[in-house]
Amino acid sequence: MIDIHNHSLFGLDDGPKDIDTSLKMLEIAKNDGISEIVLTPHIAEEFRYDINNAKEKFFILQEKIKEAGIDLKLHLGFEVRIDKELLKKYEEKIEMLTVDGKSKYVLLEFPFLDIPLYYKEIIKYFTSADITPIIVHPFRNRKIFSNINFLDEIFSLGVLFQFNTDDILNKNILPVFIKVLKKNLVHFVASDAHSLDLRPPILSPSFKIVEKKFKENVAKALFFENPQKIVNGEFFENRVLINSNFFGRIKNMFKKEEED
Repeated sequence: MIDIHNHSLFGLDDGPKDIDTSLKMLEIAKNDGISEIVLTPHIAEEFRYDINNAKEKFFILQEKIKEAGIDLKLHLGFEVRIDKELLKKYEEKIEMLTVDGKSKYVLLEFPFLDIPLYYKEIIKYFTSADITPIIVHPFRNRKIFSNINFLDEIFSLGVLFQFNTDDILNKNILPVFIKVLKKNLVHFVASDAHSLDLRPPILSPSFKIVEKKFKENVAKALFFENPQKIVNGEFFENRVLINSNFFGRIKNMFKKEEED
């Protein structure tokens, strides 16, 4: 599996404070069957650090996992808050915010409580530079979770969507996640790991749920194949993973049995 949203890089945001915790988190990830990770510290007003500092810590961590014998491939990306003022700082160097600093993909985060009026402008800012925004954990935004049809409008702007393992493991959120998956608007599932316990870097339980409720090819696409395109910097073509007509036929079949 490949985890494209992970806060295991130490000393930058609300992830681990020290490198020892980073190493423990990455060991957990490896033992869970994860082979590649995009480390994504927050780019947000409340976390002030220089991107060059993030790069230095990233290279240090790369060396440490080799010494520790943790066989993982690491990439550096960022979780970028949709904030007009904040992004002015990177106006002439937006490539720095992409996966590996040279990719065609950037992770964007909506504020939790509202949707900025200028969000379309921000998305266009990236797409016009041939960079595809990946909207992370959209259910964290109150307005989106209460009206998932809003995802169609956002998707039409040229974005992709990454959902968290929490969206699958939480029984209250899972039915909404399934509705979005049936709309073919789930492109990636990631851990959004922040710690060893409260939100660890584990994907396998949510993989098994998706695999059980749908076909194996759906789970593989969300946890393996689609993320692979991101870390490889390859073109992503949205595929129809769930045939909605199939679910309609199944529903009608059960309805007919009840009538008989």
